Amino acid sequence: MTAAAPVTAAHTIVRVCLLLAAAIALGDGLQQLAQGGPAGAADADNAHRFMAGIYAGWAPLFAWAAATVRRKGVLVYFLAVPIFLGGVGRLVSFAQDGMPNPAGGFIASAALEFILPIVIVWAHSTSLRSRRSPAAA
Repeated sequence: MTAAAPVTAAHTIVRVCLLLAAAIALGDGLQQLAQGGPAGAADADNAHRFMAGIYAGWAPLFAWAAATVRRKGVLVYFLAVPIFLGGVGRLVSFAQDGMPNPAGGFIASAALEFILPIVIVWAHSTSLRSRRSPAAA
């Protein structure tokens, strides 16, 4: 680490959020790969497992961005987008098909998928601003 680029609290917040996103993507992606889609619907199962593989495949990218967050610019914002879109997908599912059981876990997941991107964008913006502004003497 150089004196010009100290690790700030904002960097740490972004790093924790990205690592949390990596853990969720990997865990859920692998679970869905193993579980598959609806029984007896080959086309739905095929699409479900494909998307689960994509989801699990995002995990290393989130982890890499977390490890190198001080050198990342706009990429971090792009990584917040799929998290947010996942929350939108859950809300659409809730509206069309109702609340799955147990509801608490799914509501918590949806809330996290809206909160994480907001925190990532806020903290990363803060860290970029602090990098641009000269330090107070």
